[in-house]
Amino acid sequence: MLWLASGAAALLLSLGVSGTLSDWTSAVLGNSTNSAATATAVVLQETGPASQGTPVCRSSDGAQSTVNSYTCTTVNKYGGTASPLSPGNSRTVDVTFKNIGGANATSFQLAPGSCTQSPTAGSGTPAAANVCTNGDLTVAVSCSPGTTYAGGSAWADLVYAAAAPPGATKTHTATAGDLDVGASWTCRFTVALAAGAGIADQGVTVTQPLTWTLSQ
Repeated sequence: MLWLASGAAALLLSLGVSGTLSDWTSAVLGNSTNSAATATAVVLQETGPASQGTPVCRSSDGAQSTVNSYTCTTVNKYGGTASPLSPGNSRTVDVTFKNIGGANATSFQLAPGSCTQSPTAGSGTPAAANVCTNGDLTVAVSCSPGTTYAGGSAWADLVYAAAAPPGATKTHTATAGDLDVGASWTCRFTVALAAGAGIADQGVTVTQPLTWTLSQ
């Protein structure tokens, strides 16, 4: 019996040293498949006319942190001041938008800011008219699907008839995938000075910010 006990003790010692029993003192379970994904987003791109050098702006431009928003200063939708309007004259500016993000959009919105002018209304001689409100300077806006403007297929829910610079926000609700990933649409701006504009309209520069929002 003593001999058998000594042999068993030796066997246990041998197993402990070899590591066979030591593997039983810990349990290991690996997870080799651990993943996460970020959601897709809409990203709005606009391309200005060739007459302005075909500038391109994106909502993702600039120093981005948590926002998908950018203020574009290179696209002038009213045409700028290099060629001032005379009574009876007008000009058009086409701007093309595209959803370059990874998510389809459900709406596209235009929110006009406040119209301002220089010189201020009532200043100077003759006293400057309020060109932002008197209706002599009119702005019309219309948008249609595609990379070129087509009046026959213009969206009915995002259109401004020719009138004083707009103040109301308008929204186009997506139909038939016209705001999906990769989709393009073109907005035409027509700015005109009435043939009967008074002399008090002369020498006035009108400025108005416009904000576009593409939403999922």
